[in-house]
Amino acid sequence: MRAKPANQGRSREKRDRILAAMDRLLRQKAFSEIGVAELAAEAGVSAATIYQRFSNRDATASVLLELYFQRVEEWAHRPRPDRLSPDAPLRDALRAIARDGLRQVAELGHIMRPAYLYSRQRPDLVGAEWARLERIALEGFRDFLARRAGEIRVRDLDEAAGVLAWFYNLMLLGPLLHPDSPWPPLTDPERFASVVAEMADRYLGGGEEREAAT
Repeated sequence: MRAKPANQGRSREKRDRILAAMDRLLRQKAFSEIGVAELAAEAGVSAATIYQRFSNRDATASVLLELYFQRVEEWAHRPRPDRLSPDAPLRDALRAIARDGLRQVAELGHIMRPAYLYSRQRPDLVGAEWARLERIALEGFRDFLARRAGEIRVRDLDEAAGVLAWFYNLMLLGPLLHPDSPWPPLTDPERFASVVAEMADRYLGGGEEREAAT
């Protein structure tokens, strides 16, 4: 009865080694240059092991996507270094969200970039896991807006949460897909976060209301 957990433990250990190997290789080269043989050598396993534990239809992409889902979910549950007090101004809170997104891109961009591009090319292979992460982001914005409902003028909080989730995601595609862009806001992370926060704040009505009061 003890053999099965031991086997499961060895299987998990090999899987983790393969994921870690993909992470290391992505820091060195483009995803399109990584083959199963190189990945296996980097992980210290056989190519057959990779095919056994991941989709043999597109093994390297399967490893990439699992690595992406794992790292993004880990990020979602990390303590935030600039957690604001509940009574912080709305725009400061929106700026903190943008700043956190930029930190995620800086740390995980080597994984997020190829995973995003692959998901657009082969949505049929992404599966329900991608949608689950999107739901986590949406629920986070719903919770954020519910806690600050008295500060905003948009009445439909569910719709507003969807708009913010989509807006932040689209704005972060700039630094994700064009990390070397000379566009001024992308070369100054704090300025970028401020611009994103101002636009989100105006959509929610906070900026308009404050300006009318001055």
